[in-house]
Amino acid sequence: MEPPLTEEQELYRKAVREFLTKTVEPRSREIFGRRKIPVELWKSLADFGLTGLLLPAEYGGSNSDFPSFLIAVEELSRADRSGFLTVCVLLSNTEGLIVAEHGREELKEALLPSIAKGKAVLGLASTEPGCGTDFTAVRTRIRKEGGEYVVTGEKQCISLVAEARELGGGHLVTGKTSPELGPRGMGLIYVPIAERGVESSELDTLGPSLGRIRYEEVRVPLHHLVGEENRGVYLIQEGFVITRVAVAMSLVGPTLRLLEEGAEYLKQRSSFGRPLAKFQGVQFQLAEHRARVDAVRLLTYRAGEMVEGLRRGGGNPSRVALAASEAKLLASVDCLKAVTDATMWYGAMGLTTELDAHLALRSVLGSCIAEGTVEAQKIAIGRLLLGREFSSVRGGT
Repeated sequence: MEPPLTEEQELYRKAVREFLTKTVEPRSREIFGRRKIPVELWKSLADFGLTGLLLPAEYGGSNSDFPSFLIAVEELSRADRSGFLTVCVLLSNTEGLIVAEHGREELKEALLPSIAKGKAVLGLASTEPGCGTDFTAVRTRIRKEGGEYVVTGEKQCISLVAEARELGGGHLVTGKTSPELGPRGMGLIYVPIAERGVESSELDTLGPSLGRIRYEEVRVPLHHLVGEENRGVYLIQEGFVITRVAVAMSLVGPTLRLLEEGAEYLKQRSSFGRPLAKFQGVQFQLAEHRARVDAVRLLTYRAGEMVEGLRRGGGNPSRVALAASEAKLLASVDCLKAVTDATMWYGAMGLTTELDAHLALRSVLGSCIAEGTVEAQKIAIGRLLLGREFSSVRGGT
């Protein structure tokens, strides 16, 4: 069940897998144990071109097509058992693409080459203690004061907090530029993690790192605003659609690998005098999970082709949003069930850290929540199929 990729794209997959097998796979356990990305390893990913895949060539990027980016995400999520590198590459590319397409020239020149060279990472600071799925309910304030914007607010469960401090960079921060306008009064602005007035800390998580960020009267230049004042909600929604497709693929990579490794284990491990692979119960589990995950993989690549169509100036944004949410929904449901069952094949050893099954379970669980929960995808799909007037929630994603 291979996606309809070009010969050039398949050659790219081979090259990426060879590179990651040598560089990332041997250090994935180390990264998870230390909960830290080695600077020299991140630099090697940048030198290979992974950190700037979606960025324009004039800013040091590869200007890659979106399906090729998904190839890199799939292969990286297979090799990177920790999930740390996958999150960094994925978000820096998708959020960097938003800056490339809607940012001011001064910001693009200052930020994008640093991302491409591995000298900065870029995340999204959207979730707050009082809001998650309803991202329009943020209380963070972005106000203009003289020749600067002043950002005040608190964010929670944000990716790339520790990584931005270690590797450089920051986040695109969501906030209200005109609170009286509600969801239509939002802005999106870049705030470096090292800026004066930014306080951050890490949360103790089961998988890749998350953190808290407090912005206390943080002043940034006017050109750090991405897009226009009071138009941020549309850029945030655009970013969610793009990133959802990539997150769906990041679920597929570790799931397929664990199913492959689990199948080999079933052939080697015996119980009641015969290999586990001869028991019909586990055969049926393997068959169903492989079929479902293969289908999710194809759907995700199809969504990626639709994203690329939009980038080329064609396609229907609503249909792309529908495909993105469908891929994220099914990937979350089917991949989580698959890695849970595959972990159980190992019995008690599946609960230990001596095997790598727990790493797949951790990374998949985290990605199921990222960029919209299962429920959030159902809300989005329902609204797209029935019309906004029948939405079950106000605003929404």
